[in-house]
Amino acid sequence: MEPDGQGDEVETTTVFLIGAECPFRCSMCDLWQYTSTENTPVGAIPFQLSQVLSPTLTHKRRWLKLYNASNFFDPRSIPREDYKAIAGHCSEFERVIVENHPRFCDDWMVTFAEAIPGRLEVAMGLETIHPGAMEAMNKGMTLEDFDLAVEKCHRFGIDTRAFVLLHPPGVALGESIEWTWKTVAYALKLGVRHVSVIPVRAGNGWIDRLIADGLYQLPTVAMVRALYNSVPKLDWKWPDTSVFEFDLWDWDNLKGGCAKCLPQWKAHIDRCNRTQNLQPLNDAEFECECTV
Repeated sequence: MEPDGQGDEVETTTVFLIGAECPFRCSMCDLWQYTSTENTPVGAIPFQLSQVLSPTLTHKRRWLKLYNASNFFDPRSIPREDYKAIAGHCSEFERVIVENHPRFCDDWMVTFAEAIPGRLEVAMGLETIHPGAMEAMNKGMTLEDFDLAVEKCHRFGIDTRAFVLLHPPGVALGESIEWTWKTVAYALKLGVRHVSVIPVRAGNGWIDRLIADGLYQLPTVAMVRALYNSVPKLDWKWPDTSVFEFDLWDWDNLKGGCAKCLPQWKAHIDRCNRTQNLQPLNDAEFECECTV
């Protein structure tokens, strides 16, 4: 389930597809672990969808996420010859959400959007608008690239979603909360429908090396707490139909907290995600006195 931006929740099916690796070499990306070194064969993606999407599903409202750990509109990852067959698998869904690099938001994206019965939404990694951090991450894009991709999507009736990082390398520890909100505000100002904040995680090699060299610290539960505690101080208004989510994937691997307060924080954030009512967690609600 995820919030729909209209005050309700919608059941969302997520399919993790296996295809060719992304040609960009973002420093901190770990998604290459779930891709192939060879170009995706024609027919492979429709076959994968046929194995996981049951035609007997009859939920009233359903969205579909097709995440391929790469770029949906890179022909090496998703062959264009398969668009028609993929669209056929999407026929029962109101919305189809795909991952894509801003520089792959081309006319083929529009072709696919026109082929599916539902509405297309393109999720892109904005990560941060901090200039030093953007350079360090080697994203292969500029803010102008992101702006142009969002503008093209909206021009053709395609919704957008942005991924924003909590405390990327290159941002001072004491400035991370400020830059996270600046990046969220930037995306919302462009008209991005859904913004997800993701804490940086280890495991891709580059981050691990920075940590080992004493050059970087992963975000902690204390930083997440500071993020939510700063919500009342924001000096900009949320668009009425926008969605903000904090990604709880790998929550249990965040440092800090204890066995009592960690579940409380997770439940609080999940509640904020579902209701879209972002609030600090009152200290009085904690059942422990640990330092998070």
